[in-house]
Amino acid sequence: MTSQRVWLWLLLTFSIVSISSAGAVFQLMEDVPPLLRASWRFQLTALLMAPVFFVQYREMIKDKIAMKRFRLSETRWILFGSGISLGLHMGAWVWSLDNTSLTHSLLFVTIHPLIIVFGAILLKKYVPKKQVYGASIGFIGGGIALLGISVETDVTLLGDIAAIVGACAVVGYFLAGRKLRQWMPVFVYILPVTIIAGLFLAVMSIMLEGSVFSGSDENISLVGWMSSTWIFYVLYLAAFPGIVGHAGISAVLRWFPPIIVSVAYLFEPLVGSFIGWALGTTDIPSMWTWIGGTVLMMGTLLVIKGDEELNTKEEGVFDG
Repeated sequence: MTSQRVWLWLLLTFSIVSISSAGAVFQLMEDVPPLLRASWRFQLTALLMAPVFFVQYREMIKDKIAMKRFRLSETRWILFGSGISLGLHMGAWVWSLDNTSLTHSLLFVTIHPLIIVFGAILLKKYVPKKQVYGASIGFIGGGIALLGISVETDVTLLGDIAAIVGACAVVGYFLAGRKLRQWMPVFVYILPVTIIAGLFLAVMSIMLEGSVFSGSDENISLVGWMSSTWIFYVLYLAAFPGIVGHAGISAVLRWFPPIIVSVAYLFEPLVGSFIGWALGTTDIPSMWTWIGGTVLMMGTLLVIKGDEELNTKEEGVFDG
């Protein structure tokens, strides 16, 4: 049993490192427009997912209730909305990587727990005090981190805002997943969402970045990821951050409480920044970023703990 837990911790660590490495690898591809880079990742991720999708879909066909739900127009609209949300998230985040520091981008794109709490407060829903305090502390930390704009040459307010937009957008993807994943197999959900996100970003890249269908210029081609210059970068992004990392997280959730995985995610900005520093894509952050980032993560941790306690109480009520 001890050896199993060691392997699970190693898998969780490897998954977080894989996911955290995406930002630095995206930055290594700076010759490619950001929306196109994001579309490339989704294109290849979808191709790699397809075999597993068909296996799970064939199994789902045997479940008449699931298939009836799958054919509902409501399900299709939720999948479509989820894909657009995921596309907006990835597009805004990759754009932010070109317009602010890697550390700031990772810090602000991972504040979605704070945004969910803030949204619940605006909608006048019940929010535990611990989450209210956590969100307040988190936003104070974000404000402190923004002071790094004055001393870090690669940090910009616009880039930080883009990362925050990415964090807001991914909330829609999470809400859709929470609704559909109750009965829909994971790859049956993820594949169509990934395809929609990739197509959405491709269209936006054509409109805003001048991307083309032709392969004459690999840096602006919609299928430029197939070139020898970019194939290994995109293959890494699709296979490790895109599939292996998230599949590993899903796997350990069978044995670890969700709070452990949620807290592990808080290390993404730190791990990602270290990888970026090692690869030469980012500098050591300023004091404001260190202080603000630490306060922000403490606030996020409070929000996560509050959510865990709320779920535990709800389970206790239902169990009783």
